[in-house]
Amino acid sequence: MAKKKVEKELSVEEKLQQEKERGLYQIQRELPFINTPSYFFNVGDKVSYGAIKESVVEDILYDGKVYVLRCIATNNNYGHPYDYETYRVASWVNVRPICHNNNTNFSENQDVRLDYYNSTVESLLRKNFAFGIDFDPDYQRGYVWEQNDKELLLDSIFKNIDIGKFVLIHISDKEWHERGLSYEILDGKQRLSTLIEFYENKLSYKGKYYNDLSGMDKRVFTEHQIAVAEVRETDKKTVLKYFLMLNRTGKSMDESHLVEVEKMLDSME
Repeated sequence: MAKKKVEKELSVEEKLQQEKERGLYQIQRELPFINTPSYFFNVGDKVSYGAIKESVVEDILYDGKVYVLRCIATNNNYGHPYDYETYRVASWVNVRPICHNNNTNFSENQDVRLDYYNSTVESLLRKNFAFGIDFDPDYQRGYVWEQNDKELLLDSIFKNIDIGKFVLIHISDKEWHERGLSYEILDGKQRLSTLIEFYENKLSYKGKYYNDLSGMDKRVFTEHQIAVAEVRETDKKTVLKYFLMLNRTGKSMDESHLVEVEKMLDSME
């Protein structure tokens, strides 16, 4: 009877070498898509790579596009963690310098979140005509857009350019019975009011009103893709946080108006 061949167990170094070779093989598929590096490391440098505990550059390949890292990683092992040695072969963009003073605290507004969904201009207009939108809650500014601003918005639609996101506050059933409106406009007041004005033939674009448009141009207008978020079951304090968060970036509204909204928020603390 033939004896069963017993495979020799690999040493730690042999296992590490296998990991390294697998990594080198896999990186070949990514190589055509790796851009020219904008920063470099040297062999022996300690670097940061993902959640790996320790990483040291062992080799540099393809003019700095790829790094071979000898690492110390941690296995959680169901609550009984242990460290082990391993290799990683990584694109340069995933290898970062070690930072010893990473004690920043920039994050804000993590208690508020907006989930956007894909919609159309027609669907947004329907919310106004069928359910009602309050354009003048006490935190909103007035109507400040001029004719040129409105024409630029319509120009973007007919040229298939993104016109930004819209945020609505979904009013509670109790408030709906009291106010007869289902929504408040939190972000996008000037844009949405312009869309309504054009749709109602109160605003012309290049001398033409909505009713004057061809069938194709009407479809381009009503079917233009937009992103909409609806905030439900929230209190006034959170609404004001949303408002300030959305209007502090980009070319925002007048700073004095934002200061007034901040005072409203501070009064609720």
